[in-house]
Amino acid sequence: MAKIEKKKIWTAVVIIPPLVLLIALGPSIIFSILVFVTILLGLLEFSHLAHPQIGKVERSIGIGLGLILSALFSYGVTESFPLFLVFLILALSLLFMITSKDLSSVISNLGKIFFGIFYIGFLLSHILLIRNQTDGRVWVLFLILSVWAGDIIALFIGTLFGKHKLYPKISPNKTYEGLLGAIVGSVAIGLLYASLFLPNFNKGTCILVTIGIGILGQLGDFTESMLKRSAQAKDSGSLIPGHGGVLDRIDSFLFSAPFLYYLLPLLTKETP
Repeated sequence: MAKIEKKKIWTAVVIIPPLVLLIALGPSIIFSILVFVTILLGLLEFSHLAHPQIGKVERSIGIGLGLILSALFSYGVTESFPLFLVFLILALSLLFMITSKDLSSVISNLGKIFFGIFYIGFLLSHILLIRNQTDGRVWVLFLILSVWAGDIIALFIGTLFGKHKLYPKISPNKTYEGLLGAIVGSVAIGLLYASLFLPNFNKGTCILVTIGIGILGQLGDFTESMLKRSAQAKDSGSLIPGHGGVLDRIDSFLFSAPFLYYLLPLLTKETP
């Protein structure tokens, strides 16, 4: 316990309860605004990590395009999606034709902008897609609490008992014990939540789903750690005391949210 920053614990204690209440009881428009603000901040942090030297115009346009893609995808404007992808390629190509002074960096910057738009804007939008489903509020909380439980238990188990390094090249503090703790935490809280709010959710299926959420949450954490190591940064930002930036807090949702969303048609058959 002594190795866990007190600031990290107190920040979680202060932020998590009101956020859960907001999601559980607040209007959907507030949740949508919260998600879009999170996407905005995540795109901004990624931009500073991936290409800190890029101009303000290129940075702003890349972030703006990421938000537009998120809005189109989140609200089911599927017929416009292919057209937007064509527009995205055209707009960024023209942008770099006009603004680039050093053409040797164009491919690198284009690739980074594209990756950021889809890595954050596209993947995190799946949380809004879950919220827009029948009983979406209940499923969003199922996802969030399962992911957070995995993160919290992984931190405690890894700190107290972690001995076997998982992948020190990317994340030197992550251990196999912490990964196991993440899976156990996600399964335990997922089962508890389902027993209270999703009583028709088959327990065996719930275990399998929360195992997937726990593993993908940790994979999301590793992916963001890989990006930070590439940028030689400890955290994606400093907005959240003890926790780093917004991207440091949402990384566990970037793969787990699409995973749950695309399973929902099957799961909702079990939970009428």
